[in-house]
Amino acid sequence: MKKTTAVVAMTGMLMAGAAAPAMAGGNCGYRTSCTSLSNGKLTIFLATGTVANYLSPSVTYQKTGGSAVTVRLGYAYNGSDHWGSWYTQSAGTTKNKTWSNAYYISGCRSAVGLLDAANQQQFQTPPVTSC
Repeated sequence: MKKTTAVVAMTGMLMAGAAAPAMAGGNCGYRTSCTSLSNGKLTIFLATGTVANYLSPSVTYQKTGGSAVTVRLGYAYNGSDHWGSWYTQSAGTTKNKTWSNAYYISGCRSAVGLLDAANQQQFQTPPVTSC
């Protein structure tokens, strides 16, 4: 997992700050963490799972401007990165990927939303926890 502090101007995805310490509940609401990019917003939400003691990480990228980019959504949790498939996303669209029952509540570990831009770099949200 890479922490992003550099500016990227290739396709208009710009600046994601380095991850801050995990916040109880997240920096964008209950179990939600987000970061603004120059042409969009990356969010992770720990949705209620269908199995007791598990949550479902849900990562969303809302692209508001710039040219089309090839990206994949993911999340980092418990020392591992988990990725969805590559796809091309245009301005004015929102894409989401959810991993069902993949976050175990016990232990209060943090999760981070990830956006991997082909031929560019990775962007990430600040950490979020379930506690």
